[in-house]
Amino acid sequence: MERDIEGEDRISLYIVNCVAEKEHTDPLELPPLYDAVDPDALDDLFASGRQNGTAQSGRIEFQYNGYTVIVEFGADPAIAVKEGPELVE
Repeated sequence: MERDIEGEDRISLYIVNCVAEKEHTDPLELPPLYDAVDPDALDDLFASGRQNGTAQSGRIEFQYNGYTVIVEFGADPAIAVKEGPELVE
């Protein structure tokens, strides 16, 4: 599942909702995101580049509830939630 995340304020909530959708469950039934990544730091990192208008880019990849979550920052920010762990080259 890959989605454009333009306009999202709290990327952490978006990630939990994406995984819940893949699992066909309520987001509250999932384990806390903070077991995988610091959600406040993730939200701050994503918001900081958008608020100050700088050309910030990067990629964050982590495992959450059996899925590989990839958040890409840049001109066209995007998120991918893929089943199972992926090998990082």
